[in-house]
Amino acid sequence: MKRFLITAAIALASYASTAGAALPQVIIGKGTAVQPLTAYCQAYNRTLSADTIYVLTGLYYVEPGFSLTIEEGTVIKGDDSSAGTLVITRGAQIFAQGSALRPIVFTSEHAPGARAAGDWGGVIILGDAPVNKVDPLIEGGLIAGTCGGGGGTYGGADPSDNSGVLSYVRIEFPGYRFALNNEVNGLTLGGVGNQTKIDHVQVTYSDDDSFEWFGGTVNCSYLTAFGGTDDEFDTDFGYVGKVQFAFGLRDPDQSDPTGQSNGFESDNDGTGTTDAPLTKPIFTNVTLIGPERTNAEVPYPFTETFQYSGLIRRSTRHSIYNSVIMGYPWGLSVVGANTITYATNGDLQVRNVSIQATLAPTGSTHIHNETGWSGVDTWFGTAGFNNLPTNSATRMPDTIQLNDMSSLTAPDPRPTGTSELIGSADFSNPNLAGCVVTTYRGAFPDTQTSGLNQLWTAYWTNFDAQNTNYDDGITTGVGDGGPEFASYLSQNYPNPFNPQTTIDFIVPATGTVTLDVFDARGAKVASLVNGVKEAGKHTVSFNAQGLASGVYFYRLKGNGFNEMRKMVLLK
Repeated sequence: MKRFLITAAIALASYASTAGAALPQVIIGKGTAVQPLTAYCQAYNRTLSADTIYVLTGLYYVEPGFSLTIEEGTVIKGDDSSAGTLVITRGAQIFAQGSALRPIVFTSEHAPGARAAGDWGGVIILGDAPVNKVDPLIEGGLIAGTCGGGGGTYGGADPSDNSGVLSYVRIEFPGYRFALNNEVNGLTLGGVGNQTKIDHVQVTYSDDDSFEWFGGTVNCSYLTAFGGTDDEFDTDFGYVGKVQFAFGLRDPDQSDPTGQSNGFESDNDGTGTTDAPLTKPIFTNVTLIGPERTNAEVPYPFTETFQYSGLIRRSTRHSIYNSVIMGYPWGLSVVGANTITYATNGDLQVRNVSIQATLAPTGSTHIHNETGWSGVDTWFGTAGFNNLPTNSATRMPDTIQLNDMSSLTAPDPRPTGTSELIGSADFSNPNLAGCVVTTYRGAFPDTQTSGLNQLWTAYWTNFDAQNTNYDDGITTGVGDGGPEFASYLSQNYPNPFNPQTTIDFIVPATGTVTLDVFDARGAKVASLVNGVKEAGKHTVSFNAQGLASGVYFYRLKGNGFNEMRKMVLLK
């Protein structure tokens, strides 16, 4: 604890002096333009630190039994010419714990203004949790490799397998194309177990799916998919985890040139077998926004290949709850006899979901199927499912009433006014056991709920990665948390203070929270909060009577956040 606090104090104190100073760059991995698939095998434990920018070259494998630790605020650039790709093999671990103030960033090696989807590979995590294939290979075997004897294979018999931590991480401009229809996703999770921690991850401008799960049991939360070309959230090969709080936003000029770009896409496998375990993920509190994000956007037909809000097919049991999907040409497509049977018997569920689809070709409706189930519209509107609308009416994007979606670089997808998303969630379904209970559909509360006036995407995400300079030593947090917050924790006021000051903080979801004060040596001098707090904004006072003048730190911890700030007591 003391070492952590002292290190944080030094880092905070040094920001002013280091801002603008170029950081040194170090090449890691092995690969050249001539041999882009050359593998590097990390058969030792390694730590990447924030005082260095790393250039990832070739196929970088962390071998079984070893770990890669990445400090908060670290920048890793993927090399274009060698298809820089990070692979955490089955039996290896990654510990990438960023923070809202200092997220970890994987990005393109190219300069601001010259970056593009597919500039490098992406991040691949492989585990030992169940999948419905035997030792499958990620990406068609092109990155199978030889490291550790397993390379790109994944899956096993341990649902509680632990591949480590990926938290407060951005993955920008991934999706290197090894061959036609064979690209790396932004974040690929193959057979990852439920003891792995995946939260607060943004994938930006991926040249394939933003997120794809191939089997496994890992639960994920607070995911952001921005500007990808293929699907936003894709599930296959028996994935059975839960995903809560996910936001997808499309760039209308970016889609898959060789296929179709959907919001959700889900298969049991590529041929629709019923091999076990069946793909059966639970998604709740999702906001997916397609290319038609406002009424002012160019109406369908698009020049890009956008298609469905959700393409659910090939014997999957993919279920969606308490969510909103808008701005795609068509709504849901449920394809295949097995998939339709799962829908009608309740194994595949869509409940408390709002869909807004753009007018498609003549004869198409709100829920549109080219080759799928003709009864999907009636099924979607079944009484008791609480889906909206309950008929085939085509609606305009603004009927959902999101706060401000006029800008791709500064989106605010919170519901506002009389939006149908407010107060319409339902968590009584047993499939949602263990999820955070909200009153709203979609990924975000409304602009007035419990005084919570901040997006959980604030500060750590970046919707203008094309123009961000990562070489100058400035903290990687770039977003706007509003006038009051740069994260869940505000700067105390007044500061400096004597002897009393006030601290505001936000709790994104009801849960146990601690707020403690430490001196510069790391010794705890006060406990201001220790217990369950409701979601929303809270205020506490700190009286430093009896303490000496000097620098102090206060630290807020809860489920999914761990943040610290500095304050000064002057007597």
